[in-house]
Amino acid sequence: MSADSRTSCVTTRTAVLVAWVAVFLLVAAAPVPVVMMKTTRATTMSVFLFRHGECYQPACGTHLCTSGISRARFLPSLFANTRRLKPPCKLYAINPGKPPFMAREYETFIPLAIARNISINTSFARGDEQTLANAILGDLDAGAVVAVSWRHTMIGAVATALGCTANMSSRCVAGSWPNLDFDTFVHMTFQRNYNGTSHHHSSWKIVNASTVHMGFTPVCDTPNELSHGGCTELRRCKNITQQHFAFD
Repeated sequence: MSADSRTSCVTTRTAVLVAWVAVFLLVAAAPVPVVMMKTTRATTMSVFLFRHGECYQPACGTHLCTSGISRARFLPSLFANTRRLKPPCKLYAINPGKPPFMAREYETFIPLAIARNISINTSFARGDEQTLANAILGDLDAGAVVAVSWRHTMIGAVATALGCTANMSSRCVAGSWPNLDFDTFVHMTFQRNYNGTSHHHSSWKIVNASTVHMGFTPVCDTPNELSHGGCTELRRCKNITQQHFAFD
């Protein structure tokens, strides 16, 4: 091979190499398209539905009796760390200033409101179950916990308005609450999806409902209570008001 031929080959190889380097640099310098992955994460919140405390004794009128006061005082302990129930950030109770003017539901939450340093929302009266449910589902952030104190015959109506069905819990049927059952409450869990690209939240959807026992046995107010085994011994009942939450 002549010197000219060798020079020509070297020149050609050099040119090809330079061309490939140029192509590589152009590709490396080109902007890389970023693919935005659509991320969806589930968020949850809980609602507790409570019946008001005991009120067997007619002398107590529209208020809780001694056994009901004892149960109301027990409620804050349900949300102690050892019980593994996240404490509520919002409380709802039937408005005691509207017909039928019952203060029992409100009084049941007084100790809990004091313990959590939150107010009790009494904007809703008996018969406002759907409106109450709409307010709960429409004004909650992920992780929120709500507790509701309501008349036992209408707790099922609240649960139904929140989306619960009889297949999830028999307590999600209006009028299904046993007359002598003050010790159980309903724990409902809701879920919604968060779309990470549009910052859009879907509506809350109930995913579970369970009946939970408090495990509390109060002192009885009447022989009738004692005969049903829902309390122990007898103790005198005393009327209370929203301002006076004590008994002798």
